[in-house]
Amino acid sequence: MEELQFYPPKGKNFLLLLMCLVFIALGFLMCIVAFSDGDYVISALGAVTGVFFSFIFPILVKSLLAAKPYLILTKEELITSAATKNPIPIEWKDIRGYNLIKVNGSKIVEIILEDEEKYRHQMTTTTRWLNKLNDAMNFSPFAIALGQIKRNDRDKLVNELDKRTFGEDLNTEEV
Repeated sequence: MEELQFYPPKGKNFLLLLMCLVFIALGFLMCIVAFSDGDYVISALGAVTGVFFSFIFPILVKSLLAAKPYLILTKEELITSAATKNPIPIEWKDIRGYNLIKVNGSKIVEIILEDEEKYRHQMTTTTRWLNKLNDAMNFSPFAIALGQIKRNDRDKLVNELDKRTFGEDLNTEEV
């Protein structure tokens, strides 16, 4: 089996970057206008919005400029978060299966592991903290956002997951 790399869609991420800039501008504009009107609660809300999206902006720029894959499938493992400082390699033998789920209109591949704790320690502290939401909603902490895979590669990904997880080559419906 060959190594396969799946990249994020540049166009979609560019639109997210533009939206982030709009929220930064609107947040700080809201802060200034509300402050001049004496509405300090709304002013603080605008400042928090602007600051929040200001922190997200460089992350989006970095991901847009980086030529790193979002996901890598090798003969031995599935590597999630491949473009980050802490990629998580998951051995195929530890994957029981996966579920295709839809959450708020987004399609997600939920990876089901024999022992999640074996891989949970590889997550960053922030990721572990954010995944507590997944635990509360009964979702696997190991998931692949299909929206972060180029549209024309999504069927190929699902087919490869079938092959590498179950040893099956299925012609899946369009994902």
